[in-house]
Amino acid sequence: MGALLVQFPPSFVADSFGKQILRAITNAFGEYRLAVELRHKSWSDDPAIADLLRDANACWVQIDEPKFDFSVALEVPVTSDISYFRFHGRNAEMWWKGDVETRYKYLYSPLEIHGLAEKVKASSSTSKTTFAFFNNHWQGFAPRNAADLKNALQIPFIDFQTPLFSNGG
Repeated sequence: MGALLVQFPPSFVADSFGKQILRAITNAFGEYRLAVELRHKSWSDDPAIADLLRDANACWVQIDEPKFDFSVALEVPVTSDISYFRFHGRNAEMWWKGDVETRYKYLYSPLEIHGLAEKVKASSSTSKTTFAFFNNHWQGFAPRNAADLKNALQIPFIDFQTPLFSNGG
């Protein structure tokens, strides 16, 4: 397993209860690599949160989604030896009034993919491991954009039909 994702909704705020929950999760799952997705700006507005995640060696997930007044900062601090990206799409119009499908109805443009690739490259230069996931899954947009990102990062094709290892027989 690469990392355990702990994803919170925008309504999860950095009040005393929220911090208590976050500490409990990092304590309970501390034996695993944790990637924590915090979406409310109260988390990025509090410098102590980065220290809390750093002490737990938990990665603060970099997210790409529509930005609102309460959104977490565009850039969050590096808090572990891994980088973890989640690309949700930028469909601001349908984000709150759409359903679970239309919220993620967003195909990143080539220019946007280039920008995401630059962020992933920069982050991966200082990380042991980098994860990048697309969550804009409406009508297969996620795999299409993942292939676009793979090409932008110039990651070679892996033929999954050919065994990577052989037992010699």
